[in-house]
Order: sequence, then C-alpha cells, then structure tokens
Amino acid sequence: MKILVIGCGLLGKKLFEKLEEQNFEVYGSFFEHPIEKDHCFHLDITKKADVTQSVKKYSPDIIIQTSAMTNVDECETKRNQASNVNVQGTKNVASAAEKQQALLMYISTDYVFDGEQGLYKEDDRVNPINYYGLTKLEGENAVRLLCTRYIIARTSVLYGAQTHNFATWLVQKLGNNEKVTIVQDQFVSPTLNVDLAEQLIALIQSNMLGVFHTAGAERIDRYAFACCIADEFGFDTHLITAGHMKDMKWNARRPKDSSLDISKISKIKTPYSVQHAVRLLHEEIKGKIQKDTLK
Repeated sequence: MKILVIGCGLLGKKLFEKLEEQNFEVYGSFFEHPIEKDHCFHLDITKKADVTQSVKKYSPDIIIQTSAMTNVDECETKRNQASNVNVQGTKNVASAAEKQQALLMYISTDYVFDGEQGLYKEDDRVNPINYYGLTKLEGENAVRLLCTRYIIARTSVLYGAQTHNFATWLVQKLGNNEKVTIVQDQFVSPTLNVDLAEQLIALIQSNMLGVFHTAGAERIDRYAFACCIADEFGFDTHLITAGHMKDMKWNARRPKDSSLDISKISKIKTPYSVQHAVRLLHEEIKGKIQKDTLK
C-alpha cells in the first residue's frame, strides 16, 4: 500500500517514521523545511497543478493531508493566506485524491467547536469562533463534498519533541528558569504527535471511514497540563503562574472548552493518558539531546 503524507511537520514527520516502521511504501511532501529522507519532495498545496501532478506521479492509495496554517493568531490577521492554504489547498488535495481514487485522511481540529460544551462527540454541532477554526471547517466540508472515501480526524493541542509547539516552548522557558503565565480556564485534550500518528495508522489498518476525534485521553486545563510537563522534567512549578483567558493579548478568540470525546477512536486504538504521553515526550527529548551531543 502506497501512502503520501502531505506536510512533514510536527505530525507529518512522525507519521512518516511510523508508517515506514510498519513497512508501508511512504512518500512525503514539505513546504518550508526540507526533510532529509528518501521519497520526500517540495510541494505548495495552494498550486493545484503541482498537487495534481505530484499525486499522479506517486499514485498513492492513501493521502494524508496534514499541511495547514495552524498559528491561530496569524490566521486571524492574515485571513487571505489562511484561506488560501487551509481551504483552497485542501480543495486541491481533495480533488487530486478523488481523481486518483485514493482515500483522503484530513487532519482537522477541536477549534471547529465553540467551546461552550466540552467533550465534543463527532456529530455535535460545529460553530467555530475564530478564523482558523472556520478555515479548518471549510476544509472538512471540501473533503466531504469532493471525496468519495475519506477520514476526517480532529485533534487537539498537538505537541511533540520535534519542531516548535506548546510543550517544547514550555520546556525551553522553564529550563532557563523563566516565568510563564498559562491559562487555567481553557480546557483541551492535549495530543502527543506519536499518539496521534498511531491512532491514524490504526484507522488505516481497520479500513475505517468518516469522522473521528483522534486526541489524547484526558480533558485538562492548560495550566494543569503545563504543571504535568514541569513535574515530569523536574522543573520548578512555581515558575508557572495561573492566568485567565480574558487577560491574554490574543488576536483571536479561543474556545473555553474544546476537549474531545474519544469514545469512538478508543474502540480501535486507546489514546495515551497525559502522564504517559508526557513521559514519552521527555524520553524522546532526552534521546534527541544525547544524539546531538554525540555528533
């Protein structure tokens, strides 16, 4: 089975590794940062002809669309760019997938919900309150409209040892004994990239279709999540101050509780607890540091 991973970032790179481990024939595209792997190539998903040509060239059975503009505040201020990447780019990928008769797996977000309820199920009402969430919802709608066979996988607060994300930012700050303020009134379902990659592969191996909430196993507020990371890494939790969403200088509104119900995916693959995921994060970062030291 041939799989094309579009976007080798925080999720895509880990997916590529995990799929190779399981002997899939894997190809990957990147946009900004070159990937030093065979079968990886540059691709701008906003260019429809390039997307169509690449899909035709590699003839994948499955396409996993991870590429997106994910900075929530930037999406709010750079709306044309966000729409071009998250909506038009996804339409280009969906159209090419359907032409190839490939299954399309589209990575979406908990931010398609307004946060008034929490522990959202797959069929709960969507109502994004920021532009990022809106563009991802429009991406979902494009996939539904254009593709015969698809999986929409919604996740939440993706983090991992690779690239810049909430966890690596926090580890760097606390490691330098810098104080940080983290909101305690926003609830999410933090998801380790390794966990998400394994959930997505389990969906592929189970021949599933439809919408799935592929996230970490626990609903937790951002402050408590930060303290879990600090405890695991042996940092001083007193460096972390509990803040409130109303005091944050954000360009975009955030849902106050966008946590996801993971009952459906749990029948296929059990998501990781926060404690287990953070321990794996620590082990990977330690391994990465040791590897870099030996170079």
